[in-house]
Amino acid sequence: MKNLILRYLLFCCCFCIPSVFAEDATPADQKTVFLIPVRQAIFHPQLYLLRRGVEKAVEADADAIILLMDTPGGSVKIMQEMVNPIIDVGIPTYTLVESEAISAGAIIAMATDQIYMTPRSTIGDAMPVIMGQGGYEELGEAEREKIESYMDAIARSIAQAKGRNETLIRAMVRRSVEFKLEDGTVISPEGNILTLTNQEAELLLPDGTRLLSEGTVADLEEMLEILGLENAELIELIPSMADDLALLITKLAPILMTLALLLVYLEIQSPGIGWAGGGAALLFIVVTFGHNVAGLAGFEDLVFIALGIALLLVELFVLPGFGIAGISGILLLGWGLLQSMTIRYPGNPGDLPGLENIGNLGPAITTLGLAVIGSTLLAALLLKSMGEKSLLGKRLILSEAIQPASQEESTLSLKGLIGQQGIALTPLRPAGTVQLNGKNYDAIADGDYVESQSLILIQDVHNHRLLVTATMESPA
Repeated sequence: MKNLILRYLLFCCCFCIPSVFAEDATPADQKTVFLIPVRQAIFHPQLYLLRRGVEKAVEADADAIILLMDTPGGSVKIMQEMVNPIIDVGIPTYTLVESEAISAGAIIAMATDQIYMTPRSTIGDAMPVIMGQGGYEELGEAEREKIESYMDAIARSIAQAKGRNETLIRAMVRRSVEFKLEDGTVISPEGNILTLTNQEAELLLPDGTRLLSEGTVADLEEMLEILGLENAELIELIPSMADDLALLITKLAPILMTLALLLVYLEIQSPGIGWAGGGAALLFIVVTFGHNVAGLAGFEDLVFIALGIALLLVELFVLPGFGIAGISGILLLGWGLLQSMTIRYPGNPGDLPGLENIGNLGPAITTLGLAVIGSTLLAALLLKSMGEKSLLGKRLILSEAIQPASQEESTLSLKGLIGQQGIALTPLRPAGTVQLNGKNYDAIADGDYVESQSLILIQDVHNHRLLVTATMESPA
């Protein structure tokens, strides 16, 4: 088991530490620009890529973040989660609309500081819709108002945060909103959803500002020249299979966590089993890896998890009883898992240092809570239904134990041992092995931890296992 602990800690070091040194150092006077592609429908993979890109840009103290956008839109919920990391990031943010920024894409673009568009590109049409099996679903007046009102509020909040024209953004959401210029020119009449071409979006207003975009550029290179970033180091995030894997892992996180906690329980109940503890550690690593790729788990979370597991293993296999090391291990493991699954937004002004994202713990607490409840129910089911003939039962129940023809005979035979004394062959934390009259039996300590080679007294029989307590006498 010591080798397992060392291998796990070595794996964590190899997995986590290289990311700290992965980026090559750049000259102090060279500017850095992070390019984040938003070139597909707005769903989880796009969210993970953007969130990871923003996190890396903040760590690198980048000079700018540019979204390379060509999207037909997507999930409103995912759109909100993509807006939050960029709207107050503290780094200049830009959007280059390469072809279209429609629906959710338009809202995300307007959450950046400036927008540039390429020739013949479009932006707008952000009215929320609900997709059914045969296409768009028909909504009643009340249902339509409910979802439009919600989207309208999101659009207004972004307009207020970025100093944009609220009526313009609302006209992209509601058909009932007309948008016209100060001179009376109607850009989008009532009854239409506003969608702007690149030429319309860059209209010069009387106050000297542009309607929406800062101008039309041929490509990214021209945009960088306008921004004075033509010599900047460009770091573009590339979607990979890891993003798809992260999506699968985050969706399966409650199930994986349930299995991990169940294996931890089996490890505690049957000291020396080994594979259960190793399997639990592996599942914890898989869950953390998925959330790391998703832009949630950071290096410090992996350290908390590694230390928590290490302390639990030390408590189980090195130290007697269950004390400070075990409790500390549970706290570190729980906090690391919660933090690794918590959505993080740069800044979050107003929160205490180190607790910037404590308000976003809800989903992580739900996942961990479901895992605890699920593992408890599974453990109870296993204890009730597991028998010695099952594969798992053979690993957890001693083959040398008395095996009469039936469970009734087994219970009667074991009850005949009540009141007798024996020796603990293994530590009982609380389960382990005891010896009576030269035979080995599966046993559970009734109360405190029992050290190996201690004299024990048989008190009762529980689930075909002896319930024992340590005596005050020393073995001869």
